Amino acid sequence: MKKSKTSLFPRGVNLAVFLWLFSCFSGGLTHAGEIETINLSYVVEKVLANSPEVLNARDAVETAKLNLSSSASQSLSPEITLSGNWPIVNGEDTSNMTWGINIKDAVYLFDKSPTEKTAQILLQEAESQLLLKEEGAKVQAVTYYLDILNGEKDYSIAQKTLELYQILFEDQKRKWEEGNASSIDLLKAQENLENSKFLLQEKERELKLARENLNQLMGVPLDTFFSLTPLSSPASFGKLDYSSLSLLLQERSSEKEALQREKERKEIQKKETKKTTQPQISLAGEYKGEDFLTRLSLDREGIFSYQIQGGSSPYLSSGSYFSSSESWGVGLEISWKIWDGKVTSNQLKAAEIEIDQIEREVEALPQTLSLRVEKAVNQLLQAQSNRELTSLVQKSAKDTYRVMEEQLKIGFITDRELLQSELQYQQAEANYQKAENNFWQAILNLLKTLEEPIQIEGNQIVIPSFLS
Repeated sequence: MKKSKTSLFPRGVNLAVFLWLFSCFSGGLTHAGEIETINLSYVVEKVLANSPEVLNARDAVETAKLNLSSSASQSLSPEITLSGNWPIVNGEDTSNMTWGINIKDAVYLFDKSPTEKTAQILLQEAESQLLLKEEGAKVQAVTYYLDILNGEKDYSIAQKTLELYQILFEDQKRKWEEGNASSIDLLKAQENLENSKFLLQEKERELKLARENLNQLMGVPLDTFFSLTPLSSPASFGKLDYSSLSLLLQERSSEKEALQREKERKEIQKKETKKTTQPQISLAGEYKGEDFLTRLSLDREGIFSYQIQGGSSPYLSSGSYFSSSESWGVGLEISWKIWDGKVTSNQLKAAEIEIDQIEREVEALPQTLSLRVEKAVNQLLQAQSNRELTSLVQKSAKDTYRVMEEQLKIGFITDRELLQSELQYQQAEANYQKAENNFWQAILNLLKTLEEPIQIEGNQIVIPSFLS
C-alpha cells in the first residue's frame, strides 16, 4: 500500500538555499565588507592598552611614586606658613595686629622615616601588582583567542553535520514517499536533522560570545568581526623536572615577596608603636632675636628638626620660651608616656600575632607552590599526549577517506557513505587542531604558574629556554 505523500519538509528547498537562509539570520556570523585579519601579537597589544585592570594598576604605581616623593625624609622639604591677626574688640580697632612667617622641617640623618619606608614598600607592591595584571591580561587574551579558534572549528563541523543530515533526510523522505521506508525511519532522520540544527545554533552562540569576550578585552565594539590567524604547532616537550621548576618558582614567587613586604610593613608599625612606650629625649636649642626666632632639636633617633619664625613681637612671644629678645638657651626635652590604659600593649600583641601569621604562611608556601607546579606540568603532559592521540586518529581518518574515495570510483560504496567518511575526517582534523590549541593553553598555564613573563612574537608564544 502506497503511503500518503504529506510532506514533513518543504519541497523545492535545496541544501544551498537552506544554508544561505540560515546564515543570513544566524545573528552576526556573516558580515558585510572586508574582514580584517589580526594575529595574537596585535590582540595582546590592544588588550594591554585598553584593559581597565592594567590601566588602574598603572595609575596605582604613579600614585605610589607621588606618595613616596612626598614622604622623602632625608632631604630638605620645609613647610612654610604665613599667618596674621588683626583683632577688633567691642567694635574698636585695637591696632594690635600680629603677623608672622613660620618655616619648619624635620630631616632624618641616619635612616629613612617610617613613613618613607612604608611608602617604598607600597610602591614595590604597586609595581608587582602591575606586572601581575599585565601578565593576567596576556593570559586572558590568549585564552579568548584560543576559544575563538576552537569555536570556529566546532561551528564548521556543525555546519558539515547539518549538511549531511539534510541530505540523509531528503533521501529518507524520498524513500518514504516511494514506500521503501517506514514513518519511524523518516521521523528518526528528521530528529537527527533537527538536532544538528540545534547544535549549529548552539555553536554559533558560543562562537559569538567568545568573539564578544575578546572584543570587550580589546576595547572595541562587541559586534566587531576579526579573522584570527591560527597559531603554529608547538614543539613537543621532553622530560620536565618538577624539582627544578618548583625551586625556580620559589625563588621568584610574587606571593612570597608580597608576604615579605607585608611582614616588613608590620614590623615598622610595631617598632613605631613600641617607641611610644619609651622616654622621648632630644637636645634642643633656641635663639630669639628682635624679629625672628630659631629653634633646633636633635632626638636620639637622629631626627634633626628646625623651626624659623619671623614677624611681630607678639607673634614670636607666643611660641618662645623667652619673653625678651636677644635671648638664647639650650637643654634637654624629655617626655614619657607611662600609661595609656593598655592601648599600646594591645596594639603590640596584635602586631606580633599578625607577624606570626605571615611567617606561618611563608613557611607553608613552598609546598603550595610545588603542588601548583606539579599540577600545571601534569596538565601540560596530558595535553601533549592528547595531541599525539588525535594526530593518530586524524591520520587514520584521512587514510580511510582516501580508500573510500577509490571504493566509490569502482562502485563499492555510495556517495552518501563517502560523505559520512568525509565528515569523520573533518571531525578528526578539527579535533586535532583543537588539541593543538589546548596544548598551547596548557603551555600558557604552566608559564603563568611559573610566573614567567609571557612574550609574543608575531603569532607565536615564545617558549623559554629552560623549558625547551
